[in-house]
Amino acid sequence: MVRIATAAVAVSIAVVVISLAVIFGFKEQISALVSGTVADITVSEFAGKQSINDTEALRRIISSTENVAHIERYALRGCVIRGEKGAAGLALKGIDADADLSFVDERLESGTTPRIEEARRKEILLSQSIASKIGAKTNSRVELLLLEDGTPRREVFKVCGLYNSALGDTGAELALTDIRNVQKLNGWESSQISGYNCLLHDNQFSGTTADIINLRLMREYEGEESIVAESSRDKYTDIFGWLETHDINAAVITTIMLIVAIFNMVTAILILVLERTRMVGILKSLGMQNRTIRQIFTHRAARIIGVGIAIGNALALALLLLQQRFHLVKLDEEGYFLSEIPVALDAWWIVAVNVAFVAIVLAATHLATAIVGRIKVAEAIKYN
Repeated sequence: MVRIATAAVAVSIAVVVISLAVIFGFKEQISALVSGTVADITVSEFAGKQSINDTEALRRIISSTENVAHIERYALRGCVIRGEKGAAGLALKGIDADADLSFVDERLESGTTPRIEEARRKEILLSQSIASKIGAKTNSRVELLLLEDGTPRREVFKVCGLYNSALGDTGAELALTDIRNVQKLNGWESSQISGYNCLLHDNQFSGTTADIINLRLMREYEGEESIVAESSRDKYTDIFGWLETHDINAAVITTIMLIVAIFNMVTAILILVLERTRMVGILKSLGMQNRTIRQIFTHRAARIIGVGIAIGNALALALLLLQQRFHLVKLDEEGYFLSEIPVALDAWWIVAVNVAFVAIVLAATHLATAIVGRIKVAEAIKYN
């Protein structure tokens, strides 16, 4: 029974640690994908106008807001892209030279990101999925078809590279180029942009930060445009809503494993007490109090729990480190946005989970030792 109880504690804590590491990993990785693809906060015009004026005052309001780490200008233009095999809808996004492309660099399949230099280059970075649909590849030429006042217009661009969009159709529709290309296609001046992308120090507070920016814009901005800040969590509620359901899964798994551990530990302690009924009777006859006798069995339970916790953590961390290093368990990227199960390890939450787990199981086990008080000395001594 002791071995069963030890195994139950080990399996329970292992399942809890693995589950939480995977769930936290999902939340971190998906949040990073959204931030890298569409930014944490987008500041743009919402009253029907296509552009806003890029001013020092507007940039100061946004960049000086707490939690905002970096802002980037961008310009958008919807169009149709055509290659050798067909055509597809596309959102052409123009970026500045100071744009943070580290996320895109990590997901490059071939080629390079658009070069943004003094001389404007008609280069475009496509997602791998769009390139496959239209038959484009790195260094090939593609046509952008635009409609202006009912008149079709053609522009030829060179594909400088291909990247893995990671967010399915949401990211696949996005192509990157020099912001000046989009401004020229839209017939804008150099000061006209679609808006700003904001990268945050902590994207968990993107909603609060967006609210603060909106409040500051209402109080401090003196321009004529109707500008609003929108967080990625508000824009992609379906993705982040899906992530929130993982919290429920974590709570259910943790509760079930905790109940399993408590049930087995309580059963083990009850059996240990019943096996030593005669010993309990003798100790009582010698004057030992019930509280002291209960502490004996509680200490025994603590040793069982300690061994189980050590084994469970060792097993869980070994499996998680193997997954983190070698990516053994794969995922369907179209369904989960990730190609392998993510792992997030942090000493703080692992220690907190273990302490809480031990405290709850040990407290429940100590309550079970109350059966000691029901053992009568005369009957216990005669017990064989």
